[in-house]
Amino acid sequence: MSRIKSVRDLPYNEQAEQAVLGSALLSRECLYNVFSMLSEDDFFLGKHQLIYRAIKNLFDRQTPVDVLTTTEELMNMKELETIGGVEYLKLCSDAMVALSSIDYYVNIVNDQAVLRRLIQTCRDIDYKYLNNELNEVNDFILNSEAAIKVATEKRRISDFQTADIVAERVKMTIDTPREDKTDGVTGLTTGFSKLNMITQGFQAGDMIVIAARPSVGKTALALNFAYRAANRANKPIAIFSLEMPAEALVRRLIGVESNVSLTKISTGHLLGIDRAKVATAINRVGSQPIYIDDSPNIRLLDIIAKSRKLQANNPDLGLIIIDYLGLVSTGSMTKRSDSRQEEVRKTSQALKALARELKVPIIVVSQLSRDVEKRGESKRPILSDLRDSGSIEQDADVVMLLYREDYYKNLRDSGTGNKKMGSLSKGERFEVIREQKEKMTGEPMGGDVSLVEVNIAKNRNGQTGMSYLFFYKSFGRFDELSDEWLREMHEVSESID
Repeated sequence: MSRIKSVRDLPYNEQAEQAVLGSALLSRECLYNVFSMLSEDDFFLGKHQLIYRAIKNLFDRQTPVDVLTTTEELMNMKELETIGGVEYLKLCSDAMVALSSIDYYVNIVNDQAVLRRLIQTCRDIDYKYLNNELNEVNDFILNSEAAIKVATEKRRISDFQTADIVAERVKMTIDTPREDKTDGVTGLTTGFSKLNMITQGFQAGDMIVIAARPSVGKTALALNFAYRAANRANKPIAIFSLEMPAEALVRRLIGVESNVSLTKISTGHLLGIDRAKVATAINRVGSQPIYIDDSPNIRLLDIIAKSRKLQANNPDLGLIIIDYLGLVSTGSMTKRSDSRQEEVRKTSQALKALARELKVPIIVVSQLSRDVEKRGESKRPILSDLRDSGSIEQDADVVMLLYREDYYKNLRDSGTGNKKMGSLSKGERFEVIREQKEKMTGEPMGGDVSLVEVNIAKNRNGQTGMSYLFFYKSFGRFDELSDEWLREMHEVSESID
């Protein structure tokens, strides 16, 4: 290639390549190791690439591999003289190493191949910098970073691990008490015991989708997850807020902590105890390891780059939240009618790959399509209501669908008083019981509270199921239905029936 220096100055190890090929020629066990870990272009010298290709051709045809059959294959390929004849094949076979040593030589070949690709990529980046006008420096940096990642992605892959070794590690985790793991949680706590029971927490490498119609509470729930994880697990949390400025987001967190109306916090109309609660909440929220990026037009590559950088500085990064998926741009949208679906597909796949790369759960907030509104009596969402792309459902490990009956009905004026409790919906039952409980206690629940159904509609590695939470809309806070409240609800239910 004219754009780089001569390939002869690139790193390679001729002896290691000979040893690997010679072992593949003479040992079927070594042959499996070589094919599972190396490809043709991992060899630097052209003659070694040809020998590898000839051996692979024989292997694919289930023909025995040895010096004789490889010689015949190279003759058929008209490349025997190119590699140096039978004498060079014998030279390679003389370099054969034992099965116990083959991985060492394979790793040398692989390391040199990765290093060559990295050097070539860096030279290509330098060439582009010197010979092309830079319209956008950030684009150039992000594309260069992506190219380097591709060049180095074939770094040594781990070997198979025998079941007895893995089982011993599992036994150690079972035998060792884990103080930070409660209620069967194996991942990062959701902060809610019923959701923990269903999901076992947010698992490293998982993509979790929270989906609902606008204003149902999906952003609020994501923030509650973030705050509870930061507060209880003491893990750094990253939030990419594409729709809401950082100040508004933090005001919501202050509302969650203080139980003071978001309207009062936003306007500053705070008196007495509310002012004290907010002051305490500001200090509490400010002490949490929460990192916010509120860039309104952030692109997918920016999210990936910033997430990697944040984890490099905070190796125990616990959770990434993206609010919301529909606003993330890949920067490559076309004019085709399906361009939006394609963009969402690419974004969804890339975020799932990022979760696995960083070994961190990523929560993605997503809209539901308007098809929900077109249905008859029941507006409860289903998986097919995920907006823009079926790829979201495919890529997600966990999908939470939120539903609030009071979003569609004025339950307090719906005439539920004339119905038997058994015939009421969950939302209607909640409203009746709340009214009765408030009469019995003389105290309102406050906070403009609603009952939210959290439907774990997909859970790739566990069970699905329904959980219910109180959503105090005035505060932006979610709480569980306590055992005491459930007992009272049962008692009230019996008194009504």
